[in-house]
Amino acid sequence: MPSPTAGYELEHIIHIRGVDHPESISVGPAGEAYTTGTGRQVYRLDLQRNAAEAFAATPHRCLGQAVDAHGSLYLADCVAGQVLRLLPDGTLTVYGTGPEGAPFTCTNYPAFDRHGRLYVSDSGDWSPRVNGRLCRIPAGGGAAELWYGEPVDTPNAIALDAGEEFLYFVETFGAAIARIAIRRDGSAGGFERVVHMPQHVPDGIAFDALGRLWIACHRPDAIYVFDLATRRLELFAADWRGEALRGPTDVAFAGPERDVLLAASLDNLVVHRFDHVGVRGLPLNHPVL
Repeated sequence: MPSPTAGYELEHIIHIRGVDHPESISVGPAGEAYTTGTGRQVYRLDLQRNAAEAFAATPHRCLGQAVDAHGSLYLADCVAGQVLRLLPDGTLTVYGTGPEGAPFTCTNYPAFDRHGRLYVSDSGDWSPRVNGRLCRIPAGGGAAELWYGEPVDTPNAIALDAGEEFLYFVETFGAAIARIAIRRDGSAGGFERVVHMPQHVPDGIAFDALGRLWIACHRPDAIYVFDLATRRLELFAADWRGEALRGPTDVAFAGPERDVLLAASLDNLVVHRFDHVGVRGLPLNHPVL
């Protein structure tokens, strides 16, 4: 069970303003950070100035993002049901579609493995029915395959561990974090729910260098840390007033040293910044495509 008190002082949270209800954070190979807005904006976050710059726009609202070694963004277009690629010069193309070329129901979050394959969560129709999917787009793009054969409960943010032994994902309506084993041949193995979070709405996850999962909960307004080795869930920051920390929907470690924790806020016009958290993020995969 979570500890009763948060470890991070709310007055130390920095707000990066000038963003339109950001829901997710992505981090590039040099530690640069990006987010998107509900008005179709794509933002670059300047951590030196604590400022945001809208440098591109997409045809529809996009949710999660991933970044390759060249600094191109791969954006989950939840309206058209596809993954877009945004080059640094602003060129925008369709990178991937759902299985057999059909649209995803709700493209939510992409994550690369070291081979350049792009895992994608498809949240389904957000109904009480369990109809979400975990898919994978081959390196170079194209139609996805249905990677895990069974439906899953509203899969949201996804992350791979350091050894790429498991794909971890948020079950938002299931109030849990789960994982699927990745077999040596790349196929999906068994399903395991690793932590239940009753009366919470988890949304985003990120690994730190110690192998712990950081979990952003849209409700209540809180960020937790889950130690997979001890199965201990601890509260990092919470704000029942929703003032300093409101509706965190994703977390990521950014900056050249990956020691700046960022949390998106779907309910607000800011990205939350946490300095001096005492840990660095797990280096992400940024394949050359």
